[in-house]
Amino acid sequence: MKKYYLLLLCTFIALTTNAQDTNTAAHSVTINFSEIAIVDLESGGSTDITLDATAGVSEAGNPANFGTVTNNSLWLNYTSILGNEAARSITAAITNGTVPAGISLNVTAAADAGNGDGTTGTSSGSVELSGTPQNLITGIGSAYTGNGISNGHNLTYVLGIADFSALDADNSGALIEVTYTITDTP
Repeated sequence: MKKYYLLLLCTFIALTTNAQDTNTAAHSVTINFSEIAIVDLESGGSTDITLDATAGVSEAGNPANFGTVTNNSLWLNYTSILGNEAARSITAAITNGTVPAGISLNVTAAADAGNGDGTTGTSSGSVELSGTPQNLITGIGSAYTGNGISNGHNLTYVLGIADFSALDADNSGALIEVTYTITDTP
C-alpha cells in the first residue's frame, strides 16, 4: 500500500509541476543619453589672432586696402544631440571691446570639412561682427564635426574699411573678444 501511495504521489507531482525554464529568455534594457550642445575653437597654436593692417599705402593718392588683411587659422568644432528643438544655430558676437570707428570686422564660416557625421549646419556667409549675436551657422541637427584643426568649419576673418573719414590711428591695438554660442533654434 505504501508503494501505491508513493506512486500516486509521484504521479500527482508530475502532473501538477510545470517546467519554469524555456528555450528563450528576455529582459528590459533602458538606454539613457542627454542633449548635447558644445562648441569650441581649434588652431595649430593660440586661438588669439592679430589682424595687422599696417602695410600702408605705397603711392600717394591711393586708398588703404584693409580687405587683404585676413586670417583663416581657426576652426569651429561642435557636437550636438537634439531634444525637442528642431535644430540649432551658432551665433557670433563681440562680447568685449569694440571695433574702432571706420573699421569693419567680418567672419565667414566655410562649409563643414566633412570629417564628422550627422546633420552639420550651413554657413550664413560673411557676417559683420557687432555686439548683437548673429547667425553664423544654421540648421545644425544631431551631429559632430570632428575635433581639431581641419575639422568642422574653417573661420576666415576679414578686416575692412567702413568709413575712411572715421579712421584714427590712435585707436590701433583695439582688443576685441568674439564669442561663439550654440543655441536652440525654435
